[in-house]
Amino acid sequence: MLSIDSVIVGGETHAYRFSNADGKTWLVPSHELSTALQLYQPGGAKGKLLKSLFPYLHWLKPVRALLHASSERVALRTDIRLMLEDVFGHNEFGFSMFGGTPSVHQKITLQVSDGKKILGYCKLTDSEAIRKLFLHEKALLDTLHEAGLEGIPRCIGCSTLSDGTSFFVQSTVKTSRSFSPYLWTPLHEAFLKRMSELTIMSVKFEKSDLGISLLALKTNIARIPSGMRQVIEPVLDDILKEYTGNTMEYSAFHADFTPWNMFIENEGLFVFDWEYGRMTYPPMLDRYHFFIQQSLHVAHLAPERIYSGLKRLSWFDSNEYRMYLLDIISRFTMREEGKLSPALIGMLHNWCTLLAFR
Repeated sequence: MLSIDSVIVGGETHAYRFSNADGKTWLVPSHELSTALQLYQPGGAKGKLLKSLFPYLHWLKPVRALLHASSERVALRTDIRLMLEDVFGHNEFGFSMFGGTPSVHQKITLQVSDGKKILGYCKLTDSEAIRKLFLHEKALLDTLHEAGLEGIPRCIGCSTLSDGTSFFVQSTVKTSRSFSPYLWTPLHEAFLKRMSELTIMSVKFEKSDLGISLLALKTNIARIPSGMRQVIEPVLDDILKEYTGNTMEYSAFHADFTPWNMFIENEGLFVFDWEYGRMTYPPMLDRYHFFIQQSLHVAHLAPERIYSGLKRLSWFDSNEYRMYLLDIISRFTMREEGKLSPALIGMLHNWCTLLAFR
């Protein structure tokens, strides 16, 4: 698996490396730290405080110790640097780096900048499975742009280097003033509504991306621990029985519509990381993902509170809620080969607990 140390070499850029309790690692240059740290999107209060103060206090040893930040001199690998020079048309640029979220689809992300201006983002991998995700994301973004959707990146580079390292480069409008909204706003609602209107189509359930996902779950249900299967199977069978053969309206689905995959800039919402996106899901289904993921990973709410909060929302629909949970169970299960990891088992437990509420 590609790591931070496999894409850098010793060099002249002074940088700090730090990690969090979840095993995520960042490498940020000490020059223009406020801009470099735009790649760092902490959810907790401690992380947000450190992000705001570190650019001004990084020279203090106690501050660096609080972040567990080490100091080193680095440069990008020559082939990666030359590729970025070609894509962005800049011979001199700064970069910060995120080592990725530990998972089967972990990848490196670079933020490329010119002084205070962020030029774009580059994802790197040596995995064939992730390379296919890059190609899928490019095709999806091209389709959404052709449909007229605004507030999303453009793919400005997607290929493979001579050593087998694949890259995906996307544009951005992010600045040091941008911020990630951790609560639902009218901008979220308007974005999903516009996307649904621009991409709406009629498809038979079993031919839709959602239907294909749920049928895959049915086929692979034996991979899930028996206690969880007892929760999943009756709900899955009910949904398949009710919708198979029906022609319904579907639209584009981001599939990871979370605070850490979006930001607000100039009063507009910009949504990135479309690698898991699809074109035929129930309109507006991304709302469930935002609320549930934010509640689990930011607010740290118990499943009972999450469900009771969702039920009070005007748009809550019990069938859509169940389809969303079955789909995320399916997609995460399909990502792993063989025995499911302990980390995934933990996530499945949360989703199955939510699925059991009626």
